[in-house]
Amino acid sequence: MRIALAGDVALDLVAPVFREAGHEVYVPAGFGAWRQEVLDGDSPLNRFKPDLVFDVTAHDKPLAAEVPGFFDERMRALASMPYSLAGIRALVAEAEFAALASPRKVLALDADNTLWRGILSEDGRDALAPCVEFQKGVLRLRDEGVALVLLTKNDAPRPQGAAFMRPDMPLKDADFAALRINWAPKAGNLVEACRELNVGVESVVFVDDNPHERAQMAAHLPDVAVAPWNGWSGDVSREPAQAAQLLRRLRQYFFAGMGTTAEDRLRAADYASPARRLAARYKDAGEYLASLGLWAEPAAATAADIPRLAQMAGKTNQFNATTLRRTADDFAGLLDDPSKRVFVFRAGDRFGEQGIVCYIVADLAAGRLTDFVMSCRAMGRTLEHFAFAHVVSALGYSPKVDYSPSAKNAPFKSFLDSGMSGKTYYRTGRP
Repeated sequence: MRIALAGDVALDLVAPVFREAGHEVYVPAGFGAWRQEVLDGDSPLNRFKPDLVFDVTAHDKPLAAEVPGFFDERMRALASMPYSLAGIRALVAEAEFAALASPRKVLALDADNTLWRGILSEDGRDALAPCVEFQKGVLRLRDEGVALVLLTKNDAPRPQGAAFMRPDMPLKDADFAALRINWAPKAGNLVEACRELNVGVESVVFVDDNPHERAQMAAHLPDVAVAPWNGWSGDVSREPAQAAQLLRRLRQYFFAGMGTTAEDRLRAADYASPARRLAARYKDAGEYLASLGLWAEPAAATAADIPRLAQMAGKTNQFNATTLRRTADDFAGLLDDPSKRVFVFRAGDRFGEQGIVCYIVADLAAGRLTDFVMSCRAMGRTLEHFAFAHVVSALGYSPKVDYSPSAKNAPFKSFLDSGMSGKTYYRTGRP
């Protein structure tokens, strides 16, 4: 990775540790050089083309609280560089997380030496030492809407269906939206799990203490964010602080927006719903969908819906006609504009509610739909047909639909090519 360092410290003394970690590093010539180099298109900084510009001093507060001996007052006095070697290594790890930062919604976890200390197949179930604080933190992420996937190379529990997680552990099997417990490559297992959950691998953060597994995942699925975490230290007493740091980084760099809407809190339960495990009992998709008791509640968007609409606009890729990344202010303007109508669709099934999982923006003057966005959780259930039919009925005509192709919205293109009319298994209104 190519990292350009910034900060009001002697960066030349920090850079060697970044290089030892395998990164190419650029340090500007002097404290005042940054503004000049940024503005000069032919400057050494711009020719370096960094993957990340990392301000080392911006992370002093959290890291000082997490890393014992983060500061070295002798170095501050002697060399205008206040960090210990442990402190600089923590900064390197922070930069590696920062370089991967992007909104995600799935956390895929290893088990051995990640959720617990010990190796199940070698040490035995009773000898495992659960990483309690980490498991509790993961459970909080789940409650905020992060879908959990377990990827572990172990024998599946016998008899079939027996619990994998130990009863005294905070995390239970039912907390995971998908479990892959076998000896197959984890990349392939993750692809299968994502297909089961109807999400793309670009939605996933992967945490595993094993560097070989991390390298394999990064090589086979480069769109997965592979957390640069090297496992717990040998000092068990430091585990709670290490867990707090890892959880803080996961939340800050990948799950910062989670837990802010009602839909977030419904999401984890929906991913783990029995509905997602029923398909194998039915002879075809139609029979399966008919069994779910699908319902949808159309409505005109209100100001209370704006946080959820902005969240969907920022994160939804697959079923998104134009991938317009509208902000909360944009939606507020749409609601105040009499020439626009914003439709929202709350949905659910006999197992529970999903909240708002689809919205459509109609430009009445142009007779067009400028936005047609549906959560990946609702894909494959025919909600798009229900929603479009409702909009046609509400407007009194069949509007044109704006479409801008992207690398990820092929599912919407398929819907557009189908003529947008089709059988729906949704009925109007809550049961």
